[in-house]
Amino acid sequence: MKRIAIYNAKPDMVIAKEIYGRNGRLLLSRGTVLTQKWIDKLYLYGVPTVYIEPARILPEPVRKEETRTPSRKVTADKRCREELPDIVPYIIREEAEQVVREIMQDIKAGSLFKAEKARAIIEKITNQLIKNRHINGKLADIRILDDYTFSHSVNVCIFAISTGIFMGYSKIRLRELGIGALLHDVGKMKIPEAILQKCGPLTEGEFEQIKKHTVLGYQLLSDNREITPNAALIALQHHECYNGSGYPWGIDNKDIHEYSKIVAIADVYDALTADRVYKNAILPYEAMEIIIASGGYQFNPKITRLFVEHCEIYPVGSTVELNTGECGIITDVNRVLPTRPTVKIIKDVQGNEIDNGAEINLMEKPTVFVNTIISFRRIPCL
Repeated sequence: MKRIAIYNAKPDMVIAKEIYGRNGRLLLSRGTVLTQKWIDKLYLYGVPTVYIEPARILPEPVRKEETRTPSRKVTADKRCREELPDIVPYIIREEAEQVVREIMQDIKAGSLFKAEKARAIIEKITNQLIKNRHINGKLADIRILDDYTFSHSVNVCIFAISTGIFMGYSKIRLRELGIGALLHDVGKMKIPEAILQKCGPLTEGEFEQIKKHTVLGYQLLSDNREITPNAALIALQHHECYNGSGYPWGIDNKDIHEYSKIVAIADVYDALTADRVYKNAILPYEAMEIIIASGGYQFNPKITRLFVEHCEIYPVGSTVELNTGECGIITDVNRVLPTRPTVKIIKDVQGNEIDNGAEINLMEKPTVFVNTIISFRRIPCL
């Protein structure tokens, strides 16, 4: 199966995995043939990606004057815009979510959880991320509309290990970071469900209860001989802040383990881009702007910079409006400063469409910047 963004879905594609809405209701069953009406509905429902049967993705139509010969090149750029590269294959993600589910069920039941399965799945995830490090810039595309509790843990794990790879971690350190990231929220299994799922604002007392999940998680992981002390620290410290304003202990940067600094960023980014009972998801570029703004007081600035460099704030192909009043398509993203992409102009300030518009590298135009993303419906040909 292939995972594609909903804005790249086309009629006659066949759904390869059930699609659920934000309320858990089944929207489309596996094997459903997409229509334009359904594509528009899924887009409105906020479904970010869909899995498609690759054999049923229809080829591009061939013009009569064209002939397909071995020498005719297929545009790799177009193909990569159609299909979202799975940094970690779906089958491994699904297995990881099942591992987290079983561990949390054991904890809720008061049983001692076994870490062997967690270690095994971390090995698979780490191997995939090392193998696919060339597409790690697509981290912003990993969010999938799914059960938050378990998909969040897996997403944070993927973000954390990827960041560790960028930082040059050894495989041993990546495994240690990964298992701590995967299990960073296990303490929540000891918090009343009514508080975790509350729609309205928390009372002061309820928030104090929520904060206890860090200490409870640390105790659970520390009691397991198969979890290293540094991995267990992630559960304790992932809500501590660079400037000492976090919890549970209010320690600052010098006393926070580096693993915890990494997971703190991954945790917040994934939570911001997920739908919850008490808030709507925000778009990846909006979440990344919050992460950037939080570097230096909530997050370690060096790790923040590295994380941002490897996530696309403005996905290639997005339609944006510039402060000049012009509209354009993102054609390239600057890794060092992702808020300064390259934009191909498609409309002038009066809103008139432009053929073969200029391509502007915002790194070279300090007074020009992106005002807003107009649409994530990517243009197939630029």
